[in-house]
Amino acid sequence: MKHKDKIYYALDFTNLITALRFVEKISSHIGGIKVGLEFFMKNGFDGVKKISESGLPIFLDLKLNDIPNTVKKAAENLFELSPEFLSVHINGGIEMLREIISIKKKTKILGVSMLTSLDNSDLKSFGLNINSKEYVENLFKIGLDAGIDGIVCSAHEVPNLKNILKNQKFVFVTPGIRLQNDSINDQKRIVTPGNAIKLGSSILIVGRSITQSDNPIEKIKQIYESIEVELAS
Repeated sequence: MKHKDKIYYALDFTNLITALRFVEKISSHIGGIKVGLEFFMKNGFDGVKKISESGLPIFLDLKLNDIPNTVKKAAENLFELSPEFLSVHINGGIEMLREIISIKKKTKILGVSMLTSLDNSDLKSFGLNINSKEYVENLFKIGLDAGIDGIVCSAHEVPNLKNILKNQKFVFVTPGIRLQNDSINDQKRIVTPGNAIKLGSSILIVGRSITQSDNPIEKIKQIYESIEVELAS
């Protein structure tokens, strides 16, 4: 299926049996699975190992952020799970990033830039006199200096970051993906699947749009169809 490798399903269940059944149902229609903090706190290492039995790449999205030594020791344990990707907040600083990257083995490190639930007004409330574009760009440059393999950011920010990056191989992971008719609206910087790919996103994270559908497989097919329509327009 065209573009299949670009769609990572964001696991929305904490009950392990329910999660495993759902993953089994849709596994042949997606490119990977994003396992987040909520699932991990409930099911831990054993839960991730069970999900990994699907054979799909795992994006372990724990957004690590602490002092360098603490994050390094935490990451050492997480790398035993051999996830395809592990996320860490870039704003933890360059030394923290370098500590993780120095021991990462085959796992690719994704730097989290600015959460898609935030916007310029949030930055202002933090006391930052800067817009989201500039903020993400600054974090991106720190991540590049540290040696991250990719970044988690809004699709709207990808073209500008690619201009900075030039021709280097890099992964752009985009959350906040919604179809035109989706009513889920808990994020501020959202984008449709086709537009995200047009803007240069490598991987699209889709969760509740699939989970809350009466027919998840049909919903996934609609995502692929919408991509083709948008790319052709």
